[in-house]
Amino acid sequence: MDFTIDRNTLLKPLGHIYSVVERRNTIPILSNVLLETNSSKVSFTATDMDIDIIEETGCIVAKQGKVTLAAHTLHDIVRKLPDGSEIRIEHKNLNVELSSGKSKFILPTLPVDDYPIMSNIEKGHEFTLQSIDLANLIDNTKFAISLEETRYYLNGIFLHVPDSNKKKLRAVATDGHRLAQAEIPIPGGAENMPGIILPRKAVGEIRKLTDVTEGEIKITISSNKAQFVFPNSILTTKLIDGSFPDYQRVIPKENLNKLVVQNSEFSKAIDRVSTVSMEKSRAVKISLRNNMLSLNVNSHDLGDASEDLEIDYNNDDLDIGFNSKYLLDIASQIQGKEIEILLSDSASPALITDPEQDGVIFVLMPMRV
Repeated sequence: MDFTIDRNTLLKPLGHIYSVVERRNTIPILSNVLLETNSSKVSFTATDMDIDIIEETGCIVAKQGKVTLAAHTLHDIVRKLPDGSEIRIEHKNLNVELSSGKSKFILPTLPVDDYPIMSNIEKGHEFTLQSIDLANLIDNTKFAISLEETRYYLNGIFLHVPDSNKKKLRAVATDGHRLAQAEIPIPGGAENMPGIILPRKAVGEIRKLTDVTEGEIKITISSNKAQFVFPNSILTTKLIDGSFPDYQRVIPKENLNKLVVQNSEFSKAIDRVSTVSMEKSRAVKISLRNNMLSLNVNSHDLGDASEDLEIDYNNDDLDIGFNSKYLLDIASQIQGKEIEILLSDSASPALITDPEQDGVIFVLMPMRV
């Protein structure tokens, strides 16, 4: 192998693939990235045995071949080289020589034959999604993915066609304290797809790739894997083997106390008063009176804070507490100027919607304050 490539051109795919590789690995080959050249391109493959990503970019190839290099070391070297510099990567005996200007690095390799490839996927349900639609599904739900490993089936986004509406493709995530749901019109070919749970790490990597993609993304879903084909990248991920809970049972159906507030003002006010909240609880009390919303935080160690907002509210007086961070996470996903909150009583979950986004809803459990 012998090829020359611009530093910026090389850094872009390395930036995508190196985050798949775990820094600490009990299997040495999994710390490496597989480089393979053809007549005019070089491809980079990285895997942690749960996710496999292949990224391809153009270069000047003097000699075709394959080699594996330590992913994080290669990324760090390229990142520190001068902007716009030219890099030559040449396989010599058991090592690789990376040279750029007056800099030269001799890097060890591991056998190519030991490198595992998991990008093969059996035939399944195939359909295409617009990049912006996939990004919106992820953005509106990923913050609610559970980090609790014991309930592993909550460690991802549930992508499915709901029984209640076969014309929608829906994404749902929950950690038991909050729930986020988003949906789009169902794309052709997805009508009979099984419900799948995309793992949290794969969700993050897919979202990065949508940022640099315009147009369609081809998706294939098999019995235990999902594959996302981008213009210059292919990401294959194992699916979480578990059953997502019946989330529809926790979505309130009869919350009659409705308030509408300017989202920007609401978010800034919560952020201000929560400055004195205890890090562990982050509790903020919301008091509703006729066309008035009061935010209150009481901390034994840090003091008290309150702020009043004029709102559109003409229902029963109500006091309810929420985790301020969770409220802000939800508010950050609201695209319109207003946020709509439907409440029942101080012990029941809130239903939060964005008037500007159809099919996007959030459910937030209350706290004692």
